[in-house]
Amino acid sequence: MAEPVAGTVLGGARMTDRIVVPFEGPGAGVGELTWGQRKVWTLMEQAGTSMSMGGAVPVTDGRTVRDLASELRFFMCRYASMRARIRAGADGGLIQEVSGSGRAELGILDIEDDGDPDQAAQGLADQWEATPFDHAGEWPIRMAAVRSGGVVTHAVVAISHVATDGSGIGVMLGELAERDPVTGEPKNPASAMGPLELAALQRTPSGRRQSDASLRHWERLLRSAGPRRFGPRVDRGEPRYRRAVFSSRALHLASRAVAARAGTSTSSVLLAGYAVAVARLTGITPALIQVVVSNRFRPGLADVSHPLSVNGLFMVEVADASFDEVVDRTRRALALCSKYAYYDPAQVDELRARIGRERGEETAELSCLFNDRRLGIGVEQPVPVAPSREELEAARAGSALHWGKPFPRYLDKLMIQVGAAQDAVELEIQVDTHHVSADEVSALMRDLEALVVAAVFDRDLPAGVRPAPASG
Repeated sequence: MAEPVAGTVLGGARMTDRIVVPFEGPGAGVGELTWGQRKVWTLMEQAGTSMSMGGAVPVTDGRTVRDLASELRFFMCRYASMRARIRAGADGGLIQEVSGSGRAELGILDIEDDGDPDQAAQGLADQWEATPFDHAGEWPIRMAAVRSGGVVTHAVVAISHVATDGSGIGVMLGELAERDPVTGEPKNPASAMGPLELAALQRTPSGRRQSDASLRHWERLLRSAGPRRFGPRVDRGEPRYRRAVFSSRALHLASRAVAARAGTSTSSVLLAGYAVAVARLTGITPALIQVVVSNRFRPGLADVSHPLSVNGLFMVEVADASFDEVVDRTRRALALCSKYAYYDPAQVDELRARIGRERGEETAELSCLFNDRRLGIGVEQPVPVAPSREELEAARAGSALHWGKPFPRYLDKLMIQVGAAQDAVELEIQVDTHHVSADEVSALMRDLEALVVAAVFDRDLPAGVRPAPASG
């Protein structure tokens, strides 16, 4: 199946060896990009990176280089988006070419006896993350085995965001785990909805109607929103674009308890808390937030690997209401946000520009974002007994905010990404500190946590937000 070849450079990193992995799969052809791919491509151009996903994963189950080559072959054969190259077409627009067969490469990086495999694997992952893909000449997946003493210690993977998204990776890993342990064959047939098929479907009258309905939702919210989400820019020096992680077991316990009482998801509770906390910080209401929507709930798209996630537009009034009322409003508004998060991104850009021209001012900025990256969102485990005050206060004492490596560039002003940790909620904060300072981020996280914890014991707890003063 795969043969070792002398050393090579893969994704800008020099390997000790490589294995050539032949593949074949359905869905070959040439065509336009999907809406999701076009949205991601624009974001990648603005960010100057491939926004790749993956990392270094320790191998503790005895898998060999051949096993990892088999996994790479599985990905290449099964998912058309892994076999797609993107280039300019004759008219200058972007097209993608999906290959029906070809060869990929699994890199092999051998570590010296006195070397550190963990450090080497993470170094490779960091280098690949920082090295943009050549989408016209390179497959959008890089994969390598790190070996020490001839034994595989890590698998390192980087996948360009234009080939998949977080939910798509979940699909790929889930189907990889379900393979027959003897034959390696997949459990179920592959999705027939490759990127070319979906792009064609989105150009049909039915696809246009879906996009038009979403545009009407966006227009209604954009016309009712003020132009600003945050105050004016304040030069606070460098680093300007920063990343932090807030880890809270208290928020995990409290959000589950409030969600159980309200009959909704913890995602709705966290989004409601975020909306209230931001409104308290800025004094701007109603809350207007872009929420990342996976779109895999749509018919025929559950098992798709290529990127479907786009931003939906969410608005909720948080003033003069109890927190439980805000949670209920959030649940209903989030349903509309998800329903209308399926659109041609170029049309949304045109809509925003048109509204701005009609108003004679910049249209409502969309620089506040929320993304719940946890798998199985909405599938909540029952809470047999609500946590006690003592338990929650003890948990709050262990909450922590840690600042990470700054961004060289960041396009928005504030984004919260929800991740799952062991018995905790992890909120990754991405922020432009010239609009929201580091101290304000810390206060925002503590306010969000305190709000949801207090709501466990008081269903009538006021959200504590006054209506914004009328303009003019």
